[in-house]
Amino acid sequence: MQFLRIILMLLLALLATILTLVVAVVLLVLFLLTAFVRIGFIAEYGENGFMSWYKVGFFKFRMSDDDKKSPKRKKVKKPKKKKLDTDKLKEMVVGNKGAIFNTLSTVKKILGRLRRRLLIKELTVYCTFASEDKSKLALLYGRANAGLGIIAPVLKRNFRVKKQDLRVSTDFESDKLSVYAKAHVSIAVWEVFYIIAPVLPLLKTFLFGRFKSRAASA
Repeated sequence: MQFLRIILMLLLALLATILTLVVAVVLLVLFLLTAFVRIGFIAEYGENGFMSWYKVGFFKFRMSDDDKKSPKRKKVKKPKKKKLDTDKLKEMVVGNKGAIFNTLSTVKKILGRLRRRLLIKELTVYCTFASEDKSKLALLYGRANAGLGIIAPVLKRNFRVKKQDLRVSTDFESDKLSVYAKAHVSIAVWEVFYIIAPVLPLLKTFLFGRFKSRAASA
């Protein structure tokens, strides 16, 4: 009887181990599938006005007009401005110099990672200057071309740009400026976690300090 009980316990332990492994494998597969899914945002401006979409993997969803319209804010009476106590501000800065330095360093890391990981899939800008004054039009065209000559290499050097098309042109028959712009940016889910990872030590320090101060006050 005892022998059967031991065998039953071994079988239950084996079954629990197998179930744990299966669950772990399923979770790992789900993580790998979602980690490499790209999320993105598309914005387009042209003759039909401004339109935007967001993408999750292969699925594309257009943002409705209701999402773009911000709710009307109620008018709130502005409080009277208080005089800034510069001495108190200096004391706060000096007392929290280390925390401020760590925060700025963390922000710099996050922005650097964002710059390296964010993918600009498409950046298209077509600008057509229009005027009956040929000299004025030539001046505008020259300035715009010079500006694009500066901006385009900077974008290529500092960001991951897959497709970039920046152009300017002229129209002597019209008197209305024409602009078409489209931007498509995307990032993988795992890259989002990679970007925000530097915040974790800062958050840990903040929570520990808060817990410590509460414990001291209690």
